Amino acid sequence: MNILFVYSLQEIESIRKPLRSQEQIQFGISYISALLKQYDHQTKLVVLSRTSGDKNNRKILHKHIDEFKPGLICFTVVFSEYGFIAGIANYLKKMYKNIYYAIGGVHASLNPEDILNDDFDAICIGEGEYPTLELAASLEKGIEPSGIKNLWIKHDGQIERNPTRPFIQDLDVLPFLD
Repeated sequence: MNILFVYSLQEIESIRKPLRSQEQIQFGISYISALLKQYDHQTKLVVLSRTSGDKNNRKILHKHIDEFKPGLICFTVVFSEYGFIAGIANYLKKMYKNIYYAIGGVHASLNPEDILNDDFDAICIGEGEYPTLELAASLEKGIEPSGIKNLWIKHDGQIERNPTRPFIQDLDVLPFLD
């Protein structure tokens, strides 16, 4: 399955190389991507910025979605970027109805109730490596996701609030970040 990750920064200098330094790398996405690749999924990252403007961000997203054809788009978000990311998800959900949309990150983990009414099919609370892997496996098999720990999953207006799993104690079980 092809999985597209979307991450936003308040400001980027270049669309071609949006991350200026290692400090701007989103480690959650990097670890999730590495684990997904270990299980033969393909991943791609898009970094957006409000300062690029809606037209440019939409053009970038359309290009990547049309070429990469993801079945799952995963967003990560901090509070200050949530409104921007929620707007992007709302736009994409109208344009690409057959894609599954998930969100995680600090804001999602700390405030999942605030996200329930927005255009995400699943909310990841806590670590996302194995929940995203299980979600991708379900979607790839054509099975409606259910019972995946760390995920709150929407089903026809109802919310399946799955419990969280323990934190990964031995981080060496994860592949080196992507």
